[in-house]
Amino acid sequence: MRSLRSLLLAVVALTIGSATAQAQRRITGQVTGADGTPLASASVQVVGTQFGTFTGEDGRYSVSAPDGDVTLRVRRLGFKQRDIAVAANQNEANVQLERDVLQLETQVITGAATTVARRNAANDIAVVSGEQLNRAPTPTIENALQGKIAGATIQSNSGAPGGGLQVQLRGVTTINAAVDPLYVIDGVIVSNEAVSPNINSVTRAANGANASDQDNPVNRIADINPADIQSIEVLKGASASAIYGSKAANGVIIITTKRGTTGAPRFNVTQRLGTFDLSNKIGSRTWTLPSAIAFFHDGLGVPEDLIEQQIADGTTDFEQKLYGRNDLSWETDASVTGGTDQTQYYVSALLKNDKGIMEGTGFKKQSIRANVTQQFSDKINATLTTNFIRTEAERGLSNNDNAGVSPFMVLPFAPSWADLLPQNGVFPENPFERSNPFQTVALFKNDEDVYRFIGSGQVNWSVFTTARQHLDASLVAGVDQFNQTNNVFSPPELFFEDDDGFTGTTVRGDATSTLLTLNLNVSHEYTPESNAFTATTSAGIQREVSDLNTTSTVVDNIFSGQPNVGLGSRVQPFQTRQQERTLAYYGQEEFLTLGERLFATVGVRAERSTNNGDVKKFFFYPKASASYRFLNPVSFLDELKFRVAWGQAGNKPLFGMKFTNFGTGSTAGFLGEFVNPAAVLGNPDIEPERQTEIETGFDAQFLKQRASASVTLYQKSIKDLILQRTPAPSSGFTAQLFNGAALRNRGIEVTLAATPVLLTDFDWVSRVTFARNYSKITELPVPTFDLAAGFGTSLGAFRIEKGSSATQIVGINEDGDVIRVGDAAPDFQMGFSNEFSWKTLRLASLFDWKHGGDVINLTRFLFDAFQNSADQTDDPNSPGAIRAARLGTRTKDFVEDAGYVKLREVTLSWQLPGAWVSTAFGGRARSARLELSGRNLWTWTSYSGSDPEVSNFGNQAIARNIDVAPFPPSRSYFFSVSVDF
Repeated sequence: MRSLRSLLLAVVALTIGSATAQAQRRITGQVTGADGTPLASASVQVVGTQFGTFTGEDGRYSVSAPDGDVTLRVRRLGFKQRDIAVAANQNEANVQLERDVLQLETQVITGAATTVARRNAANDIAVVSGEQLNRAPTPTIENALQGKIAGATIQSNSGAPGGGLQVQLRGVTTINAAVDPLYVIDGVIVSNEAVSPNINSVTRAANGANASDQDNPVNRIADINPADIQSIEVLKGASASAIYGSKAANGVIIITTKRGTTGAPRFNVTQRLGTFDLSNKIGSRTWTLPSAIAFFHDGLGVPEDLIEQQIADGTTDFEQKLYGRNDLSWETDASVTGGTDQTQYYVSALLKNDKGIMEGTGFKKQSIRANVTQQFSDKINATLTTNFIRTEAERGLSNNDNAGVSPFMVLPFAPSWADLLPQNGVFPENPFERSNPFQTVALFKNDEDVYRFIGSGQVNWSVFTTARQHLDASLVAGVDQFNQTNNVFSPPELFFEDDDGFTGTTVRGDATSTLLTLNLNVSHEYTPESNAFTATTSAGIQREVSDLNTTSTVVDNIFSGQPNVGLGSRVQPFQTRQQERTLAYYGQEEFLTLGERLFATVGVRAERSTNNGDVKKFFFYPKASASYRFLNPVSFLDELKFRVAWGQAGNKPLFGMKFTNFGTGSTAGFLGEFVNPAAVLGNPDIEPERQTEIETGFDAQFLKQRASASVTLYQKSIKDLILQRTPAPSSGFTAQLFNGAALRNRGIEVTLAATPVLLTDFDWVSRVTFARNYSKITELPVPTFDLAAGFGTSLGAFRIEKGSSATQIVGINEDGDVIRVGDAAPDFQMGFSNEFSWKTLRLASLFDWKHGGDVINLTRFLFDAFQNSADQTDDPNSPGAIRAARLGTRTKDFVEDAGYVKLREVTLSWQLPGAWVSTAFGGRARSARLELSGRNLWTWTSYSGSDPEVSNFGNQAIARNIDVAPFPPSRSYFFSVSVDF
């Protein structure tokens, strides 16, 4: 009790001291850009003290300062930091800042409540600005990140409108646990769930009618409006992401949205018009009459006169007919920002309507955001962010199926001369497969409707402030809640609908997700009189609660042809509910000394979760890092920083892994509950997988900050991987979950940036990223096994084997031996970004190069199986004919190198002359810009499928690279007009 009283007295004394310790003078001035433009929201700090302020709309500031000579440090996002000496008798200081085109002065996150200048950071943290993110219109944030982050592999699960991507940072980190990185928006963890619509009830791609990974779902990060984003930071390894504990093994993507600035309201309206176009076609065989008769008549019994008639009628490009829609897509984005010294606001609205390249597909998004910052006093301020979103997706039908219904499961069996097109609204039956894809596209519905709210509130309290130290506290609360409705309707008139004995299928899916976050943070910063160092101590407590409830009702025998679930004779309900509670404590110390050249950090997070077997046990995730900067070590080198970091992060068990599933059934007419003997036996002692990473490297700045280089080497080792083993037969189960295996990743990442030309009217900014990663299974306490995703070794299987790559693919050779036939991991990936600005014109481009990385191309297998591949002719020595002749005896034929070079983005913009803008808008507009942009305009690849980035089995840790009947990719073209008022 006495110690508590002493602590309270000390706080009171410090608070009183802070109130009585008054600065002796005020320094005023203006902050401008190199061209004289006033810079609002620039930070002005008195070095070595806690005194600071921000500039207003006119760039002016007024800051308290102690007597004597002082130094002002002026910073603003997008500009280089500058230190200005102010003499004891000087009370005015004007400052000009240069553009930071290479982002060398960016502040990056080091803890739950702390940041540091990027030049001091001991980790390689990738930063993508809002400007880089929004160069070209993209469906989702992940699309916009492709090719911009070293070490990030971003693949598309589908080309359907609305997204469906997966992000992998620094290679494989698990086999059976969560695979997605953690997404944090404005300090609040948000959901990236991908709730399946259960088209499996129609396609039967997996056993049963329940949803599967092959259902082509949308992951929910697609809901976020990229135009609202100020910046994105990517924590790629455990040494940086340890602050998020058992959710951080797959990396963390931290999103900061835009904030208001002081001054009169400033409006922006951007209107985009464009279209999507099929970017690549697989093609099919050009049949001659003799070969068609030999195969279809002699081999399959198709009437010869029917073949002759249909060939005589000509051929049809089925891919173009199915995926050749070019309807107008549009996007309207408006925002307003402004405020006073006490209140700043940012408000935005988005209306988006993307039309898919296939009839009946599209993606709509409506979003409203309001971010408000309020200064209640000189000690207390608060920020409130709210985002209401509605998205509507029409996904169509694609991906693997066993019912012959997905278009690319039908096209391999349909020769280009087949009569499949409708006549007067009547669809002919397909003599070669169970469905006519044109009828399916016209009548099948797969619609999704999502309502979502993301909100956060943060209250900051400056407990006390003196010239040498300050103590701050913050409370952050957030909620992410969405309701998702899926409606799948396969009407009874579809040709394939009665194949299973039930005519017509409708599915109603409902999902409700709630994720609550509450964080309390305290940080103390101290700088002694000598300015020898700055020590920052932070600590806090974090609480997270999540609840996901999904239901799906599958109804068959809908004789009326109506999609209502109450009109069928067979009803199958499914429900899954997942709940999790997490509690964590953390502490961290940061130390900056030796003239801000040496920076060191140590910290630890203690966390427990209801997903773990022992819900009361805390798991600890420590970290430590250091960096040292050499200033002007040689004439051409401005700065050289060496850094090293070590840390641990986790990957918690999935919900329910500690439980054994029960089922219901009846015995002698009595309903009862029983253990499902086919279920996997849960493990009450299950624990998080643990990842340990060490990262080292250097950062360098050259030629008066005209160029920079960053090189990072890392090794991350993951142990306690969650696996399945075979229990004793007497248990009645076939498998049990346990922690056991180990995996290692080693890699290198390089980022280069330069301004080769920087003139008054012309500049050129160039960036290059490079990444290479190797994985290896180092421990495996169970026999070598193949992952369930896949179709067996004859077609290619992902094999987990000690001493081998975690992503190796095995298959059979001509002798029937099982051998390694490929690896899904790329040899390396590179990105090439260039921006050219000449007066009011700007041209930006991004090339994305992936070298190596194999895909199991089962779509080509299907074309070969029906001798319908584009490279097959009557010549038995043609490539397609050779593959068809040895079908099923040589896996390597269908495991292809999926390397590529893609022109990701091209944007040409023109800032209109001020006089034109003033005349056109009656003097009310400040500026206007016209843009032409394209995305995924061209792909150079030897891969024979429609898209080398394909991954048809949803978000998987390893079995990602499988191509089987995907929705094909598209390119986009947009024209934009942006006006500032």
